[in-house]
Amino acid sequence: MELADEDLRYFCQLINEAHHIPVYYVNQFGEFEYEFSTIALQQNPYDFPFKQQISIYSNEEDPTDFPIFLSNSNLNFFFIHLKRENHFLGSIIVGPVLEAEISDENITKIVDAYKGSVNKRKLIDYYHSIPIIDKQQLLAISLLMYDLIYRKKLDKSFVIQNNTALNLVNIESKDLDLELSKGRQNLIFHSNLSYERVLLDYVKHGQKDKLKDIFDYSIIGEAELGLLSKRNRLRSEKNLMITGIALVCRAAIEGGLNDEIAFTLSDFYIQQLEELGSLKAILKLTEEAISDFTNRVHQLNEAKYSAPITACQNYIYNHLYGDISLDHLAELCHLSPNYLSSLFKKEVGIPISEFIQQLRIDEAKKLLDLTNYSIAEIGTFLNFNDQSYFIKTFKKHTGLTPKQYRKRDRGTGSLSQLGQ
Repeated sequence: MELADEDLRYFCQLINEAHHIPVYYVNQFGEFEYEFSTIALQQNPYDFPFKQQISIYSNEEDPTDFPIFLSNSNLNFFFIHLKRENHFLGSIIVGPVLEAEISDENITKIVDAYKGSVNKRKLIDYYHSIPIIDKQQLLAISLLMYDLIYRKKLDKSFVIQNNTALNLVNIESKDLDLELSKGRQNLIFHSNLSYERVLLDYVKHGQKDKLKDIFDYSIIGEAELGLLSKRNRLRSEKNLMITGIALVCRAAIEGGLNDEIAFTLSDFYIQQLEELGSLKAILKLTEEAISDFTNRVHQLNEAKYSAPITACQNYIYNHLYGDISLDHLAELCHLSPNYLSSLFKKEVGIPISEFIQQLRIDEAKKLLDLTNYSIAEIGTFLNFNDQSYFIKTFKKHTGLTPKQYRKRDRGTGSLSQLGQ
């Protein structure tokens, strides 16, 4: 890359202003260093923010030397990986854009696919805020950006041939037949949809005893999977498993798992998966993730708390860093404070205050393991009155002070500490 960092930033800003198209820069660690976008585009109605969706593509193990185009839910965008002396620096991400105004029929299909969890009005507003740029123009923008960054002109046909998402070249039936034939010869098949549905149903209903049969013959089996990346087999498998974890996460939420816990689990396993370097390790971790989600749903089914207590627990899970009062919880559950307090202890076995305290200590353990925040900062974040009270409470639950806990082998921290 020959462009200076400040010039790159300036050029990204000009592209945004000229075409009203979002432009992001993600560094080699997957962190968004800067972005040029509109507020409307941040109001994504989907569960996963757009930035979270695209960040998994930006850290390539074998960065390509041409723009990469991707399409998702009718949205198009492209990446240009940045390298200096063969050292990967990050990626410029341009998009999303629409090729044409989205129809009401497609909006309805998207809402149906998400089983009503996406608000239709917000979805329409979101798609109306996205710029309309056809693929030929988007291709031209990508070539211009690449030329400015690398001082190198790319052949348009080469970029088209290496980007199926552009869909600018007609694929003849004989080419498709050839691809299918190659797949059969090399045992490359896409996952069996019926087995995928069965697996997700097991997760949703917490049927952990049924998982072994699925693992023996399913998308997690030994046969190779459909390739999402011809250039990088390992990248392809990771992308498939990331998609699988996202589906399992949604199934667990439908089964009653708290959404904040589910998404934290999903992030944790995806981050772990990105660090792996072999297919066997990827498959093993994916099985662990599926088992973890299913076990948590199973435990929820075993507990069988009443609707008010479940609502109360979910609120506590989602507001550990804020003030949580008995009066507010009672108002949320439409019960008197005294009755809620009595009912909670009867069903859960401990008072509400102790339940909140336990979850906050579990959260503190994760912060001590995974961050460099000071002990005082962690106590303040989690609404402990003062540092001494935080230390005393932490030792009561763990047998160690926060300082002693952090000094132990920090590599032992895991999401098994996450609340059920």
